[in-house]
Amino acid sequence: MLGLAICAPAGADVFNGRIAFASLRTDPTMGQNPAGDVFTISPDGTGLRRLTTNPANDRQPDWSPDGRDIAYTISKPNASANFEVARMTATGQQPRQLTTTETGQASSQPSWLPDASAILFRRSGPGRVSTIWQMGPFGESPQLRFQPPHAPLYPSMSPDRRRVLFTAIMSPTGDTDRAIFAVAAGGGEPTTLFDVPGAFDSGPAWSPDGTQIAFESNANVDGANPEGDMEIWKMAADGSRQTQLTHNAVHDEGPAWSPNAGLLAYTSGPDNEHGDIHVMTPEGEHQRQLTTYPGEDESPDWQTIPAPRTDKRCGNVVEVGPGAHDVRARRGVACRTALALAARWVRAGRPKRIRRFAVAVEDFGGMRRVVLTRADRRRRKLVAFLYQSGTRTG
Repeated sequence: MLGLAICAPAGADVFNGRIAFASLRTDPTMGQNPAGDVFTISPDGTGLRRLTTNPANDRQPDWSPDGRDIAYTISKPNASANFEVARMTATGQQPRQLTTTETGQASSQPSWLPDASAILFRRSGPGRVSTIWQMGPFGESPQLRFQPPHAPLYPSMSPDRRRVLFTAIMSPTGDTDRAIFAVAAGGGEPTTLFDVPGAFDSGPAWSPDGTQIAFESNANVDGANPEGDMEIWKMAADGSRQTQLTHNAVHDEGPAWSPNAGLLAYTSGPDNEHGDIHVMTPEGEHQRQLTTYPGEDESPDWQTIPAPRTDKRCGNVVEVGPGAHDVRARRGVACRTALALAARWVRAGRPKRIRRFAVAVEDFGGMRRVVLTRADRRRRKLVAFLYQSGTRTG
């Protein structure tokens, strides 16, 4: 059945792709601890895919800006203090280690620059020494970028490339007190954005337009978090308008914005070692669980799939599961026509042409971007949508 046609003007020219996350759901081999792997899932909670299958404990996935690759952290077997950064395609192919860090030090927590020209990452070592480094997209020319006064974690560049966001460990011993900072891309003194003394303020993430930051904190501000557990927050990019989004007695962490800024993905569960991937609006509403696993699903990151310019958003052919999603149109193509074309293309077995429209398809690792174009005497008509393939768990 065709979805409801809502012909509202389109916003940013991107599709919300799949959500990558790390999970300890795979069984360990005899005598070894559980090793993490990177998975992806569709935003409706279907189509689970496992991308990595090795004992290297793959964690902290970060999508490239064009949605075609993932940078992530691996930990070498039998070398718990030696993390490295790697990359692979959206389908889990062509895995490649990018860093080779000296023994006793580690490289982790990769984050792509907005133009994909480089990757920021954390370099850490004994004695709470931690710095922010940068390297090329294939690991070339690694160099020190920032050395803040407090040990930094989770660096990320703002969409306009003017500032770098990071968490810092503030507690003199252990890791119980964190704060969120930003520093100018060219260097200088960091600016404090959120710091409740004694609280674990961490995991900051830029909104796609750079005007907001989502993060996690166990702060109890004005009595809004009496349990003192981790909750999801957001604030303006300058640290103002701080707002607690979740209010519950469970552990909520690791927010990530959808490419269109309409949703947040995050982990929620009873404690730091048990959680599932959830989504909600940036107002903390319509919370929905995507994964179900008794262990730990964590560190979600949302794939951006570039979209052609359109002026109509027409809805879905199917609401959940395989089929055409987020159908869009422009230049004289009505939403009813766009939805019918998308449905017919799926039913016809996904041909290269449909009703005089040429079809271009590109696979983004479980989501295929489909663009139908037709040139006539007056205008070039266009329909675009995502085709979600069937469920795969291996």
